[in-house]
Amino acid sequence: MTRMRRVCVTRGWKLRHAYASGRSIVPAAATVTGPLFQGTLYLANLTFTGPGGPWSVALTDLAVVQQYLQRIASPVTAYASQYGPTQLAVGPALPPLGVALSHGQYSDQQLQGWVNALAGANRLGAGAAIIVINPPGIQNLDAKESGGVGVLGYHGSASVPYSFVNALGSGFTSEDHADLFAEAVSHEVAEMTVDPRADDSNPEVCDGCGTNCQGSSAYRAYFDDTGKYLGTETSFPPSYSYAFFLSGIARPASAADCPAPASACAYPPP
Repeated sequence: MTRMRRVCVTRGWKLRHAYASGRSIVPAAATVTGPLFQGTLYLANLTFTGPGGPWSVALTDLAVVQQYLQRIASPVTAYASQYGPTQLAVGPALPPLGVALSHGQYSDQQLQGWVNALAGANRLGAGAAIIVINPPGIQNLDAKESGGVGVLGYHGSASVPYSFVNALGSGFTSEDHADLFAEAVSHEVAEMTVDPRADDSNPEVCDGCGTNCQGSSAYRAYFDDTGKYLGTETSFPPSYSYAFFLSGIARPASAADCPAPASACAYPPP
């Protein structure tokens, strides 16, 4: 059964389920009633063609995201395991899928069709989830992003769970000093892991620590190249060197708090 996405990462205002245009919606209770995701993440490679196109994420940038997913799989698993049994792995990047559009825009319904096509063509079953990075210059009408103010990403469920992220530029690096992709990718992967059905059966675990509720003081957990936890900060970038970071993930007792307290956001992977 296809489920409509949950809009999660925003900058400038709070959005849940639908556009709220400046108003906040009370977060769902932090009750876990459904299973968590346990399986393999697959990175999509969509190429959009049409008037004004083509549009695609550079292969070099996709390679950085692929490496980033491999790095965050372990700490996200550790944080998400506070909510229930889960385990993340990362599979090889999926073969390219060409998509023809009459205009430089599409809907979440269309995206769900492409997710289903990727899952079918690559024989991905229930233990798979797909990550989609949207290139600059083309717009998902259900996740409009404009200059870093708007929707940065969401997660949903089609034939398999999926996460959608708006890239805020190109020239990705693992440290993401330019803040182009990592916050949204880690936020959506973590929330999809805890709530793969995207149906409110489980909480949105990053909102209370993230930009939705903390604004520019969002919590980010930093790690070195070996995956060692270095600390969680609200300043970006931090005063020390790091290899990668991920969006703060709230402790279960504070998953419904907006904002969540520092004690619920700044801690090492359990």
